[in-house]
Amino acid sequence: MLPPVFGRLWARIKRFPWYRFAAGVVAGAPGLALTFFMRLSGIGVFLPEVAVDFTVGRIPGNVESFFIRTMGEGAKLLALITSLTIFLLTPGFYALPYRWIEKRVRNRWIVFALYGLVPSAIVLFAVLPILGAGFLGSLSAAGTTGAVVSQVLSAFLSASIMDYFLVDVASRHPEGFSLSRRQFIVAVGVLIAAAAVTVTGLTTLVTRPARLVFASVQEMVSKEITPNDEFYVVTKNLIDPEVDRASWRLGIDGLVATPASYSLSDLAQRTDSQEELATLECVSNEVGGNLISTARWTGIPLANLLAAAGVTPAADWVAFTCADGYTVGVPLAKATNPSTMVALQMNRDSLPSKHGGPARIIVPGLYGMFHAKWVTRVTLVQGAFFGFWQQKGWTNSEFAGTKERGAIRTTAIIATPAYNAVVSGPVTIGGVALAGDRGIKRVEVSTDGGASWAVATLKTPPLSNLTWVLWTFNWTPPGGGSYRIVARAFDNSVPPDDAQQSVPAPPFPDGAAGYDSIPLLVPG
Repeated sequence: MLPPVFGRLWARIKRFPWYRFAAGVVAGAPGLALTFFMRLSGIGVFLPEVAVDFTVGRIPGNVESFFIRTMGEGAKLLALITSLTIFLLTPGFYALPYRWIEKRVRNRWIVFALYGLVPSAIVLFAVLPILGAGFLGSLSAAGTTGAVVSQVLSAFLSASIMDYFLVDVASRHPEGFSLSRRQFIVAVGVLIAAAAVTVTGLTTLVTRPARLVFASVQEMVSKEITPNDEFYVVTKNLIDPEVDRASWRLGIDGLVATPASYSLSDLAQRTDSQEELATLECVSNEVGGNLISTARWTGIPLANLLAAAGVTPAADWVAFTCADGYTVGVPLAKATNPSTMVALQMNRDSLPSKHGGPARIIVPGLYGMFHAKWVTRVTLVQGAFFGFWQQKGWTNSEFAGTKERGAIRTTAIIATPAYNAVVSGPVTIGGVALAGDRGIKRVEVSTDGGASWAVATLKTPPLSNLTWVLWTFNWTPPGGGSYRIVARAFDNSVPPDDAQQSVPAPPFPDGAAGYDSIPLLVPG
């Protein structure tokens, strides 16, 4: 015998119109799927994407950093699953008043039309504006036409399926559908099991960013320049833009004497193209993390394009705008540095779309957030310009006094052997060291947890002063046991301020700090 409180709760559960709710959820899924495929084709709006972008764009940087540190790219996956759940359940609630409307309208086709027009109107006139996509989706990638067509088609597809379940199927079962206590317990059990499977699956995907690791020193040397398909990727987008290379143009405007516009062909035919070997690192990379890669970039010096436009004396910052709405700013002095370029090629291939093709900005020495992908406009402005990530607090302070905002911190990474590897006899420890555009002076290694230090061997010459430097250290363990290997780097700062910061710091707001270390196990 159930206690009275549970009895009343069970009575309310039984009275809930579960069939209508389930019919709405089932009907909503194909409509949502339709908008997803339309979005992939560039002709529609996918609401979960808009919601995730809205959330990512407004979550504070310190909160964002916590999720990135604990979950890596899985944080975005979790946000997507949450958004999908909300937009899948919403049609279930739409379906609840179906009987009430049906009794008052008494015309099946009018009810069908209402369930097609009202949900789409709610999305177009309320949801999209609230989520920053504009009235009727005017600010979305698909524009007003794409937003309206995709949402209306989605709503009518869902309405047709809902009409089938709530009219045709229901008419064949006039006695209705009754949920027994046993069925309810079984249903709850199935939901719990499904949730457990989902959580288990998420834990395999939702992990912290991996360490930078090479199988051997030989592999490290062979991949001193990172292959394009292994180069790290970080993006604010759920779905990255696919920019049409034929119609793409780069505008130079703002505080310039002669605004300019270049097609991809215009830039490719220029004779002032140059190559730069440069290492990029994400500002959210942990010490020892793998969000760091090196490539050979080919493109046009940005200084040349700015000079041709005629920068006015009032301009002192440059703002970059990208096809996905991303913005970021750098000082004019950094933008006109000879190594800063509009890159069109990566490792002598056309710049891949996932790495910002057809063109991106390369600003050696600064964290990856400044290397704007899918760039479409370069605007000269007066005063500091803080873009997408900077507005959330990333790299807004000038740490260590004289260093630039967003300058890559000096760091050494142990990349081989792997973390917790078992080694025996003489072993070669290896890794990379990076100091932005300041260059590496030396790397030191400790095999006793930092009690004593010895100088590592640097690979000379380095690829360039803008890349990581490979280092190795030959070590013979004195005996069996567990050893903590620690590495630190020194750069070529002028005036001298060359020691890698030893005090650990999280990535937010100015990049991670501290010494990288790994345990190695030596059999007794």
